[in-house]
Amino acid sequence: MNKFSKIITLVLSLLLLSSLPSKAWVMDVWELRGVTADEVSEATIAFKEKAMAGGAKYTAFRSSTKIRGDDTLDTFFVHAYYDNYEDQMTTQVLIGSNPDWFQSTYGDMDFAKVDNITWTSNEDPAGEPAAGQTVAYAMVEITSGVNFALNFPKMQKMMQEAGAPVQVSAMFCSLCGAEALPANAMVYFSSANPVDMGKALDIYGSDEMQLWVYRNMAPHANITDQGVIVFNN
Repeated sequence: MNKFSKIITLVLSLLLLSSLPSKAWVMDVWELRGVTADEVSEATIAFKEKAMAGGAKYTAFRSSTKIRGDDTLDTFFVHAYYDNYEDQMTTQVLIGSNPDWFQSTYGDMDFAKVDNITWTSNEDPAGEPAAGQTVAYAMVEITSGVNFALNFPKMQKMMQEAGAPVQVSAMFCSLCGAEALPANAMVYFSSANPVDMGKALDIYGSDEMQLWVYRNMAPHANITDQGVIVFNN
């Protein structure tokens, strides 16, 4: 392949990758360590009530516990959902203008570590938010946007046709700090409960499915982190 062709291929890959995350929804995720699940869950519910009463534009505000992967049961997440970036920024302004919302809920918690990532997706979230909802995720560095864009829908279809009781989706990194890089996307399965997730993982772990993933997805996406979380509320 000549130099010009390589440049065109690279540009098309980046264009596809950057155009995939439309404004279907935006999600902020904060990773918390050094606290307990009950502390995070109670603070999250209390903060949401104050923020929503004050005009915050969340479509959902939830916490979860990591049950598989690195730092299992010692890592918790807070998830804030918005319809678009304008709602995200409007909410941030409100929070900045009302510091007591945070101080009266999360303020007394002794965090050992806090990281934040903003994700976007062009597919609606699976189902109504509820306690017990389970997500298996893999943060990935997509190295070929063209091949990912062509093959990921095929994987979604294969899982659906195999009867997996999960939504298979992807989110793309809008604002990722050094802790997340080089990951630029997250592939995830979302189920109503851990049992359904187990059924889906059995299907995904079948020889047929793993061979297909090895041939068609693995060459174009390097996994940087993976795990399973269960929502607390």
